[in-house]
Parts: sequence; C-alpha cells; structure tokens
Amino acid sequence: KRLEIMGLFTPFKQKGLELRNRIVMSPMVQFCAPPDGHMTEWHHNHYGARAVGGVGLVMIEATAVESRGRCYITDLGIWSDEHVAGFKRLVDFCHSQGAKVGIQLGHAGRKNLDGVSQLIAPSAIPMDAKHPMPKEMTRADMLEVIESFRKATRRAVAAGFDMIELHGAHGYLLGTFMAELANT
Repeated sequence: KRLEIMGLFTPFKQKGLELRNRIVMSPMVQFCAPPDGHMTEWHHNHYGARAVGGVGLVMIEATAVESRGRCYITDLGIWSDEHVAGFKRLVDFCHSQGAKVGIQLGHAGRKNLDGVSQLIAPSAIPMDAKHPMPKEMTRADMLEVIESFRKATRRAVAAGFDMIELHGAHGYLLGTFMAELANT
C-alpha cells in the first residue's frame, strides 16, 4: 500500500518512452556469455523473468561494442551483426510481457581482463597492478572505437531496444578520457 502511495506502480513517461511502472532493473554484468559474446538461453531466462515479473524497464548489462572492449571473456557483445538475432528475440519477448528494454553499450578500454586482447586507453597507464599496460590510442584508434559505437548503436536499434545507454563510468574507456589518473 505504501509503495502505491509513493507512485512506484504508476506509469512513467519521458521523451516518448513510457514505462508501465517505475521499477527499473539495473544493468548488472552476469559473466555468462561464451567467448563469442552471444546471448545464451540463460540470459533470455534471466532477463525475461524480470519482464514477466512486472519490471517496467529491463536494462541489459554492459555490452561490448568491440571484442577487445570486454572486461572479461564472458561479457556480452554486440560488435557483430550476428549478435542482433539473440537480442531481438529477448527484446521481443520482454515487449510481449509489457516491459521496455534498454542496453548499456560500453568499451572496457584499459579495464579489460579477457587475457586475449590488446588493451587500449587514452594514455599508456595501466588500470592497476593486475592489468597489463594498455596501448596509448592514436587518432585512428579513436575513430575506430567511435565507429564501433555507431555500429553497435545501429545493431541495438535493429534488435528493437527502447533505449540505449553509453557506459562511461567505473573505469570504462569513455570515462578515462576525462580522468587525470588515466589520461595525461
């Protein structure tokens, strides 16, 4: 009853996006993707259950725009057109349950610990002692990452996502350009 009074279950509208209520599932990395970054049945069941349960907006975890942009080898990706079908299936299911769906697009940059990729960053400064030295990005590298974000955004739109969030916090690449500890 008290939550009803606070408006938790009332619809929310902002710039053309209308949610059935004000309950939003935060994007939380699940570490359940295979090395190719594809969505699995586990993801479909996990996120789909939130839609069935009545969440107004289901936010998909930080999803890498490049394979080298993952924190871990088990992170989701949207760096290939082949990723779209899995996301579309999930988005369509969530929509059928009345939920809206958002995706958080990101690039780990120097935070990557996948053990395979060459790390990139604004400056050659490691994240910490357990992370390898990143390659200082050139202008060409920056343009390549910008293009990766563009393509990932187009793929997210093709999958039917209702909103897209660019992840620049928590040491991710976008935020490191503005951090004195990461960018000299």
